Amino acid sequence: MAAALALTVLFVILLAAVIRLAVNENRLAGEPAEGVVWFSSQAQFEAMRLADSVLLFEMGRVARDEVILRFDLLDSRLRLFEEGQMTERVAGMSYQNEIAGVRKILDGQRGQLTGLDRADAEGLNALHDDAHAVSLTMRDFANAGMLDGRDRQEASRASRRQILLEIFGYLLATLAAGVLVSIIVVRNYRTMAQAEAALAQEREVSRLHRAFTSVVSHQFRTPLSIIDASSQRMLRRATVMTADEIVTRVSKIRNACQRLTRLMESTLNAARLEQGEIAFHARSCNLHHLIAAACDNQPEQDQSRIDCALERLPQLVIADSTLLEQAIQNLLSNALKYSPPDSLVLVRGAQQGNDVLISVADRGVGIPADELRFISERFFRARTAEGIPGTGIGLNFVSQIMVLHRGRIDVDSVEGKGSTFTLIFPYSSPSKLYAASSEQAG
Repeated sequence: MAAALALTVLFVILLAAVIRLAVNENRLAGEPAEGVVWFSSQAQFEAMRLADSVLLFEMGRVARDEVILRFDLLDSRLRLFEEGQMTERVAGMSYQNEIAGVRKILDGQRGQLTGLDRADAEGLNALHDDAHAVSLTMRDFANAGMLDGRDRQEASRASRRQILLEIFGYLLATLAAGVLVSIIVVRNYRTMAQAEAALAQEREVSRLHRAFTSVVSHQFRTPLSIIDASSQRMLRRATVMTADEIVTRVSKIRNACQRLTRLMESTLNAARLEQGEIAFHARSCNLHHLIAAACDNQPEQDQSRIDCALERLPQLVIADSTLLEQAIQNLLSNALKYSPPDSLVLVRGAQQGNDVLISVADRGVGIPADELRFISERFFRARTAEGIPGTGIGLNFVSQIMVLHRGRIDVDSVEGKGSTFTLIFPYSSPSKLYAASSEQAG
């Protein structure tokens, strides 16, 4: 609606500018022709030559035809002010009566020319005096024309300045309307782009949710199937099962329960984080103990695969121990899950400058290079993880935990050779927390 209104305003302004230019062009084109001064001077000159020819005729130095020729030339000059566009200038200068008077003089003398005689001194004197009077009239007319021309030039310059100002105003208005139209078009385009992006994101989220639901359903179904199968076998063979077989079946049930527990915790944590229900409580914690606890929470058969080297890692830092342990536990769980059963998972820790670095490296399936940028997205699973149980929410949860610690997670991975995930967050000594607490207490 706004764009249509702006386009209408722009069209009206352009139309008004074109009409105004056409009107001004017609007004300038309709001006009478210049040259009043030149033609009136020519008429004055011919009148003076007529007067001279009359005197020369009286002295016998020129023939009658010469007088008649000068008379006709003067008459032709006078007609220029009686016909065509020049009459408008004569009227504008209020010289109609003077021109009519000159015409009356010439018409009165024309009848005397054919009978002009050198012996007619009175007639020759009258013709000479009339020619002289006409020259004076045309002289005055020429002077008036010069003054009128100056006034008209000044008026023309003023009119041109006015036209230029009007054109400049129309250009500014056109420019402003064009800018307004551009702003509206760009804003509409951005709004449409944002709407399309939001719609695409919504579709992607919907797709991921469906995929997540499918994966979680499958993940829940697998351990439940193990529990059900082991339970049924124990019921059927309860009286004949050996102690070793009972231990094996119970271990399978226990592992399946642990797997269900981890899956439920991951799902619940994702939901809590999405709803903002996970609070960040920074306090002093022992990183060595925290990493050891995370290792102990891994399946017993995998704990021997974990190799820790934490000599360069500070023991005490300010962090949320619960969240940080969960982050390390997720990285350990992924490393054990996506690497061969007989390969080691390396846990390293160090302090570099003002940062604490904790890395977990494996020699597993790795992540394709073109998918590394998606590792922090919820429900994302690399194509190399196909066929391996997982929900795609663990790394997203880890990255959110790092954000709460004002840190980040870095990943270095090569497809088919393994991955190294590194938690990096600012080092904060517990002494600072104690000092701050003491100041508040004091």
